[in-house]
Amino acid sequence: MHEVIRLNADHAAELVTLGQQAYTANATESKEKLDEIIEKTKKNLAREDRKYYGVLQADNLIGSMQLYNYEMNVFGHFLKTGGLSSVAVDLLHKKERVAKSMVEYYLRHYDEAGYTFGVLYAFRPDFYHQMGFGYGTKMDQYRIAPHAFPNFGYKGDLVYLQEKDLDRLVDCYNQFAAKHHGAMKKVAEQYEWMIQKPNFKYVGVEKNGLLTGYVVFSFMKREDANNTLSNNIMVHEFVYTDDDALRQLCTFLHSQKDQVHRIFFQTQDEAFHHLLTDPRDGSDNKIPFVYHQTNVSGVGLMYRVINVKRLFMNLNEHRFGQSNLTVNFDIRDSFYKANEQKVIVKFNEGKPTVIQGAKPEVNVTIDIADFSSLVMGVVDFDKLHLYGKISLDDPFYVEELTDLFHTKEKPICLTNF
Repeated sequence: MHEVIRLNADHAAELVTLGQQAYTANATESKEKLDEIIEKTKKNLAREDRKYYGVLQADNLIGSMQLYNYEMNVFGHFLKTGGLSSVAVDLLHKKERVAKSMVEYYLRHYDEAGYTFGVLYAFRPDFYHQMGFGYGTKMDQYRIAPHAFPNFGYKGDLVYLQEKDLDRLVDCYNQFAAKHHGAMKKVAEQYEWMIQKPNFKYVGVEKNGLLTGYVVFSFMKREDANNTLSNNIMVHEFVYTDDDALRQLCTFLHSQKDQVHRIFFQTQDEAFHHLLTDPRDGSDNKIPFVYHQTNVSGVGLMYRVINVKRLFMNLNEHRFGQSNLTVNFDIRDSFYKANEQKVIVKFNEGKPTVIQGAKPEVNVTIDIADFSSLVMGVVDFDKLHLYGKISLDDPFYVEELTDLFHTKEKPICLTNF
């Protein structure tokens, strides 16, 4: 077990060096640029909303990570959620369980602070799945011809957004987050870096002085270097709080068809292709027998319930289906033993109450990673049971437990960290 400490400005140079070694795609060969990054990191280390932790050995930094305090919408209730990112280990100290010590500290830190969930973007999903993190909703990337976005005939409320509109933009996003399971609240600082970049464009829908939606995008060069008059667009964020905002933003993207070849669009909406008049990605690839390629898809954000008992206590007003059922959840958590426990929950018309010592009608044994995906509604109970991820003493209850945890909406996330 390594000792993990909070880092300060004195650790800035080592922290940057460690990060450049671990994430080589972001490495710089310029000393001037490196010095600039170090100075920026010193300022970040002094900020309360940027928390960096690390492992020292003989006064040398051999591991580091960054923690984020979030609030995540879980079925309409914002629950405290701890984010983990930028986990880095010195090249000379790989395979010495430095990362393990840091992740254990991260879980304990947020558990003791009363948090319910942990979230991260995994550099390797299998690595973090072994640590108890469950897969989240897949992200689909479409490459859409602009004309395939529907033209609803009106986009008269569109405006450009500037740095002075930052607070309104955040308010609009947080209204969106309040309506969508899995979305996390944001603050202005999370948009500062984008809105200050000249190549990032912000277009909003403004009605009666209120922002009801927006799109953040940038232009990209086409693969065809001989055609300099046609570009692609990368959509970085697409937010709407009502159907009118969605329609005006779609009309805006449709109207770019004279100068834009393809629009790169990321979404976790499984029904998104029904919005388009042509969902094909332009590759003309076919999946046997005759399925036209529409998008690429990937696993990214992973969820982890830090404290199962606290989860059900925090969601005591949420209705998990309509069942009246008492369930013993035998949680397997080999990585964070404080969370390996049996939790008996009585569901009364779907509403949960933790009642330790009650006699359960069914016993469910499940790993914390799979439980985390299940309870967030990423995957259904019957699928996990079919795949051998769940065991229960009476298969008669599979259908009822499936109904209990089935959700109308899978979790989505628009927060990068």
